Amino acid sequence: MSEARWKRPRLTPARRRALLQTLGVVVAVGLLLWGADTVARRGAETLLERNIQDATGVEVNPKVDVRGFFFVPQVIRGAYSEVHVTTEGITSGPLRIDHLESELFDVRVPFHDVLVRDIRRVGIGRSVETFDLSYPDLNAYFEATGRPLTLAPGSDGAVTLSGNVTVLNRKVPVSADVTLWVEDDVLRMSPKNLTAGAAALDTVSRLLLRQRLTLTIPLGTLPFGHRLTGVQADDNGVHITTEGSGILLEP
Repeated sequence: MSEARWKRPRLTPARRRALLQTLGVVVAVGLLLWGADTVARRGAETLLERNIQDATGVEVNPKVDVRGFFFVPQVIRGAYSEVHVTTEGITSGPLRIDHLESELFDVRVPFHDVLVRDIRRVGIGRSVETFDLSYPDLNAYFEATGRPLTLAPGSDGAVTLSGNVTVLNRKVPVSADVTLWVEDDVLRMSPKNLTAGAAALDTVSRLLLRQRLTLTIPLGTLPFGHRLTGVQADDNGVHITTEGSGILLEP
């Protein structure tokens, strides 16, 4: 078989020029679509940040990241599959929540609201959150609620509660490792390994002291979650997870 038969035909200058023009058009269209998608995404994220801040009253403007490769189809449908929100400076009564990370699923924002840049309500199918309670913020909460107690990291990952507690008209210096758990929308803590300094306490005084150190902290005003699901503590503070469903945000 001759070599000429397998020789690939060369492109003529006209065909080469046409091919390059076609590739240029494809690249230009791709860049335009990517640019439009990026601008639309950032515009919607900014609107969501403003809406969340208005609805929750947080001190610092939250950071919103709408997930997904193509954004324009999501904004037209008015349905975002996943949105990540970072929120700081949340207040829950006298308690300050330092930092909160939220994963929001099935977020509904009408296309008309995004188009006119005026989001009136945001529907959220489900949320999963993690947030931090620092020891200084927890101690400020105890002080604001009239409890002269201090929470601090102990040894071997324990959390220690200490202070001066009045029992039967006696002020007793106490210290105890505490057990942390969550129930519904409340953080609970109860003492173990209780010590009362050099004071000698009878059974009734020790029982009353244990009751005084059994504490609850309500956390029912979180922006996207209504049910606490877990708690852990380390040297930096207390870390809590929570879930919510069927949430509606309105300014």
